[in-house]
Amino acid sequence: MTIDAVGQVIYTRGQQPESQHDVHLAVMDARGRLLAHCGNPELVTFPRSSSKPVQALPLALAAPELPLDELAIACASHAGTPQHLAVVERLLARSGSSVADLRCGTHPPFDPETAADLIRRGEKPTPLHHNCSGKHAGMLLACTLMDWPREGYTEPDHPLQRRIRELHAELAGLALDEVRVGTDGCSVPAFALPLSGAARIFAGLAAPSGESAAGLERIFQAMRAHPFLIAGPERLDTTLMPLVPGLAAKMGAEAFYGLALRQTPHGPLGVAFKVIDGGERARAHIALALLEALGLPLTQELSALAPSTQFNWAGREVGRVQVRLPLIWA
Repeated sequence: MTIDAVGQVIYTRGQQPESQHDVHLAVMDARGRLLAHCGNPELVTFPRSSSKPVQALPLALAAPELPLDELAIACASHAGTPQHLAVVERLLARSGSSVADLRCGTHPPFDPETAADLIRRGEKPTPLHHNCSGKHAGMLLACTLMDWPREGYTEPDHPLQRRIRELHAELAGLALDEVRVGTDGCSVPAFALPLSGAARIFAGLAAPSGESAAGLERIFQAMRAHPFLIAGPERLDTTLMPLVPGLAAKMGAEAFYGLALRQTPHGPLGVAFKVIDGGERARAHIALALLEALGLPLTQELSALAPSTQFNWAGREVGRVQVRLPLIWA
């Protein structure tokens, strides 16, 4: 197929371009139709943590009365603050699990203040601080509720992971073998699929239908109700969702982004985009340019999330950030 012009985020120093991030993007409507794109909408890539709403779907369907904050933490890439950890611990307790049952590994909290506080107290991070601990706690509970073994819950052939792969295919409108399998940073399977398929998943989150509708609606409401739990202080999901009515957003590693937009001039939409070089600093710039292109007003608070002027450490203006989003409309 012919690849149309890619999106670009260009950083200049003075009048000279210094670096550039290329972006592929797909916009799907609630009927599963490609509404707009730039670059290659069929680019196969890993949504990484943008898959978490799908990974939490078996839990949402099996536990319809689960508190929304616990469902939100199952969808989260959290910052490891005490507020996040308290909800993860509550979710773990529901399945009779403990921190020792988590197979996500360990890394320092994303939140700098929490990480510094651990150092001051002479404590080391635990798997609870891993940004995916809520997802793993949710998977352990889903296994308990579905009468699946908790042992081996991260393996591709485990019943839970097989079901999650099936849900990716169903919601994306793909055959199962079109959903490719890798391993994520937290050891569960990572699923690769075309951008258009990922955008269709987020369109389904914006306008749920079919057998999974009740679970998708619960996940949408949980993300909207608890944006802090989805990410954390000064992180894009947490700051963006309260500023855009009807938006559920989920970032993924290596600069993937998924957005479920319930209120646009075009009706409910799903968006997925990938910054090819993994440059995460470009993500907010593309997200805001996309919202504007879809006819959503950019308030001053929104624009502040992606400033167009670059300053050095002395406060002097040294360059600009230019965004090009050449959308092709269907």
